[in-house]
Amino acid sequence: MALCLALLAPGAALAAEEPAGSPAPGGGESTTGGHGGGTAGPGARPQLLLFHGGSFLYNDPYFEPLTRGRALAAGFVPHYVTYPLGNLPAAVDRARLEARRLREKFGVDRVYAYGSSAGGTLAALLSGDHLVSAAVAKAPVSDLITWTWPIGKYGNEYWESLGVDQADRERLSPIRRPQLAPLLVIQGRADNIVPPSMNEAFAGAYRRVKLWMVAGGHTTERVRPFLITRAMHWLAQIASQKERAAAKAESPHSAAGTENGH
Repeated sequence: MALCLALLAPGAALAAEEPAGSPAPGGGESTTGGHGGGTAGPGARPQLLLFHGGSFLYNDPYFEPLTRGRALAAGFVPHYVTYPLGNLPAAVDRARLEARRLREKFGVDRVYAYGSSAGGTLAALLSGDHLVSAAVAKAPVSDLITWTWPIGKYGNEYWESLGVDQADRERLSPIRRPQLAPLLVIQGRADNIVPPSMNEAFAGAYRRVKLWMVAGGHTTERVRPFLITRAMHWLAQIASQKERAAAKAESPHSAAGTENGH
């Protein structure tokens, strides 16, 4: 199903492209490898895991410059995860490990994810497992069984080179797993790497998966970076709602009401 544009862009100002900006001094943002700043405890900023694309084989040099400033502007502490390349099971394990590490440090409701392409697959797996409170996946490979593009690009040994067989591909396909946390999928209508029909089927199969079809192809966010801004805003709205709910539950007035039977 298509996600209402108003949900993603509550203010008209978000419709215009805006500069990525630069990390604020002392902002507590992360370094690569999944380790970064931030302080645990009440009032801590939400933590954002970020996963680059690259067919599970390469790093995307455009990913961090496009996302870092926008993640910071939305109020997140970014953690860029350097996952193993050429080893899909190890990449999934690293993503889950980093999500669990941040949840233990900052709390179960303070961890979110954003990923692009192959990295979007990792983000979708985390939201499916409810290891993050919500995630955004830009053009994720949601079905590793039916994805034929890499065979033409890299050859018939592509999946073997990633250390997976047919059973692994089925097990690690987000579309073939439960989806337990909210996930926003952003999909270019003219994408010739990840077919739009794949993620239309993904969104149609699960109530918690929302699909935003946009103009452009697989790297549409490079020429339309406001899409990333809107994605970060969507995540920030969920983080804010969870923060307010937690504050209300922990407030003395709420506790007194509970003790008095209200």
